[in-house]
Amino acid sequence: MPQVDSHQAGTINWVDMVSTDLDAASGFYTGLFGWEAEDLPMPGGDGVYRFFRLGGRDAAAAGSMPPEMAAQGVPSHWNVWVAGDADEAVEAATAAGGRVLMAPMTLGPSGRLAMVADPGGAAIGVWQADQHIGAGVVHEPGAMTWWEVNTRAFEDCRRFYGQVFGWDAEPLDDPNVNYVTWKLDGQTVAGMLEMNEQWGEIPAHWMTYFAVTDTDGAARRATELGGSVGAPPFDTPYGRIAVLVDPSGGHFSVVTPTRPPAG
Repeated sequence: MPQVDSHQAGTINWVDMVSTDLDAASGFYTGLFGWEAEDLPMPGGDGVYRFFRLGGRDAAAAGSMPPEMAAQGVPSHWNVWVAGDADEAVEAATAAGGRVLMAPMTLGPSGRLAMVADPGGAAIGVWQADQHIGAGVVHEPGAMTWWEVNTRAFEDCRRFYGQVFGWDAEPLDDPNVNYVTWKLDGQTVAGMLEMNEQWGEIPAHWMTYFAVTDTDGAARRATELGGSVGAPPFDTPYGRIAVLVDPSGGHFSVVTPTRPPAG
């Protein structure tokens, strides 16, 4: 199992979900990925933070959506977090044309976090680890394995992520899509896709991919568990992919990689 004990600054180190129905979502994900759930109280006693573990290692987490956020009509969604200094990232993001969604704050001994919006409106978090390093398992069936931002502000975001996280954009040689892979010190860390008119009114967002051994089987299982299929399984040079939706409305992707990604 590809286990990790630390994450390099500038790489994605964690994903978590904000759900309008935490219990329904939890039953879905534990059934789909074989996760084990454990609740820990939030600082101040305001609800719980539900860790999902795979083979005893942290794979992801989820929490209930705050009432004020739900009142604004915000749907269930997955957040993506980048390892780094939360205060420095907020300063860099503001200088690069981003907006602060959550000012830096410390969560007890776990770490320090912040969240910003890129110039296209997609939210991205920064997790400055202390006792909680983020994901302890990656690139394993049931674990996170890829992340990409879908945006209409392609060039502005290309500049933004370079300035904030030091990422270099490597264009994909495909005339059908405008896509770059993000590189950090030569290591591929994420991707970015330009949204076109076919996306309709879907807002800019980060998409999390979880590895599975059978994309088609995962899609069938998702419907059995009360979820739905947002995009049926399709083949790419990188693996077979499907977009799935949990019972609370959270979208995510699954992929059976063509070859195991570098861990």
